[in-house]
Amino acid sequence: DVVLQTSRTIPLLAIYVLADGLQTTFNAIIKGCGRQCITMPIVVGAYWVVGLPLAYYITFVRYGGQMCEDNFLCGIVGLVFGLTVGTWTHMLLLAIVVLFNTDWVKEAEKSQRRIQQKV
Repeated sequence: DVVLQTSRTIPLLAIYVLADGLQTTFNAIIKGCGRQCITMPIVVGAYWVVGLPLAYYITFVRYGGQMCEDNFLCGIVGLVFGLTVGTWTHMLLLAIVVLFNTDWVKEAEKSQRRIQQKV
């Protein structure tokens, strides 16, 4: 039973790892631009407002924490699904900040100033 339930989480975990890698990259870009204060509200929103409540609801409220074979989201899969949605939310919000809310000309000028100060 444990092997069956664990094997059902593998497709979701593959999707999770993709989003986690991208969010790590976007997070590093934001930190490199010196805009670290943006990331905490995004983390709180993605995980505490979206991911964890969804995982809790699917796992414990909707299906009562029971493992079942006739529904994909029962049991541990519901928990992993909620956390995967939270990670994708995190990644998408960071992507919006990086791709649509970053002035790259300004960032390049800041970088040039820093290089000049070091030399």
